[in-house]
Order: sequence, then structure tokens, then C-alpha cells
Amino acid sequence: MKYCEKKENILRATIGLILVLSSFTAQSQITVQPVQNFNFGTFIGGQTGGTIEVSADGTRTGTGDIYLINSGTAPSQAIFEIEAPEGTIISFLTEDAILTGSNGGSMTLKIGETAPLSPFNISVAPPGRTQLRLGGTLMVGDRSQSPPGEYQGTLTINFNYQ
Repeated sequence: MKYCEKKENILRATIGLILVLSSFTAQSQITVQPVQNFNFGTFIGGQTGGTIEVSADGTRTGTGDIYLINSGTAPSQAIFEIEAPEGTIISFLTEDAILTGSNGGSMTLKIGETAPLSPFNISVAPPGRTQLRLGGTLMVGDRSQSPPGEYQGTLTINFNYQ
């Protein structure tokens, strides 16, 4: 993700993904693999801020005083692949991730729509995998709250199964 106050002043944000596999045992036949991280693309933040949403299908939209730029790496949703016995019911919980900036300030990442919706059934037997696509919304503050710089944070996802 790149965030620009002006075209020559670029901000980058990195979102690390930490998986917390709750209720999984060492003997579990379930694996969760991150395949793709969030990328909110390049944008310019105005005076009052706004939001950038990447849907579960990878479509990007912006609201408020945000200008989406179509250059650099393409925006993308987060994708995980889950391998589990057929018929297993998977659910997950997340908390908002706070991204902190190298020049001060912060942004908040909220998980949005998912495909499939949680909870969902695993419908393929191993070694087949089921893809989970997560959309998200990045809350960008005004220039004093989210100044240009590099932003980093951690998103924690707790996966549960039955």
C-alpha cells in the first residue's frame, strides 16, 4: 500500500499477519496457510481523511477525502488456504489492527466481508484446500492523525473448528 500526500511524498504500509490457531492441537489435521496479504494500493490522503475498502473479491473503493491512484502494485484482499477434513466447520475472530506510522500517527484496519461467510463448511477432502478471502477497510485520519510515512501493524486471526 502506498499513501501519498503529494506525488513525490510516498507512504508505505506493511501489514504483518500473525495466525493464532485457537483450539488446534498438535494432532490436528487442519492447516491454515496465508497466501496473500492485504494491499490497499496507492492513494493520496486529503485534509479530512476517509476510508479505503478492499472487498473479498479484491475490488477497491474509497470514501471521504481520499484519492485512489492506479499505479504501483494492485490492491488485493487477504487470502488464506485451509486444509481440513471434509465437513469440518470453520469460524474465525479478528480484532481491529492499529497501524503505526514512522512519522507518528496511526490508521486502523478493520476486517470486512469474507468469502465464504463465517462460519463455513469444508467441502473438499484433503489434500484439497478451501480458500478464505478477507476484505478489509483502512481508516485513514486527517493529515495530523495519519501523516505520510511508513505504517506497520499486526493483524491477529483466531481460527476455530468443529
